[in-house]
Amino acid sequence: MSQNIPIYIPTYINNQEYSPARVLPRLFFYNGLIDCQPYYIESGSLTTSGVTVQQSVFPYFDNYNVVSGSFPTVDSKSLLFNNENAAYGQIPTENLYSEYWSTYISLLYNPYTRLLNCKGIIPLADYVKIQLNDVVNFRGNYYHLRAINNYSLKTGDCDIQLLGPIISDALTP
Repeated sequence: MSQNIPIYIPTYINNQEYSPARVLPRLFFYNGLIDCQPYYIESGSLTTSGVTVQQSVFPYFDNYNVVSGSFPTVDSKSLLFNNENAAYGQIPTENLYSEYWSTYISLLYNPYTRLLNCKGIIPLADYVKIQLNDVVNFRGNYYHLRAINNYSLKTGDCDIQLLGPIISDALTP
C-alpha cells in the first residue's frame, strides 16, 4: 500500500465523559501489517534507559476480515451481530445475525410456527447420533429438533421439543 494513513487503535468508552471501559477478551481478524504515519516505540523503564525504535507499519486487527486489498469491503466477513462503521474501508453487508441467525429467528416469530412438546422412545444407538440441527419426521410433518430432555438410558424414554414447520430450504442438500 502506497499511502500513509493514521494509526488506528480501537477504544471503548464507558460514558458521556469518555472514560475508558473495561473490555473482556475479544475476537478479531488479523489483516496483516498496514503502512501508517511513523510512530515511536521506546523500551526501558524509569530507572534504565532504553532504545527508541521508529515504526511505519502496524498490525491491523478489526471486526471485519479483508477479502481483497487491505481494507474491508461489502463482501467481507464480520464478527459482529450488527455491523458498525469500519475504521477503514466499507461496512460489510453481512454480519453474524444475517449469516447464522436470521432464518432461525424469523422461524421462531412466524405466526405459523409451533413448538411441540412430546414424549418419545429413542434407542440409545440413535440418541448418540442425534444432533440438534437434525430435521425429524413426526406424524407426516418435518420439524427441527430443539431439545431432548430427561433421557432414560434404560428405556430410551425422553421428552422432545420440536419446532416447526421446517424452514423451506432445510431439506435441500
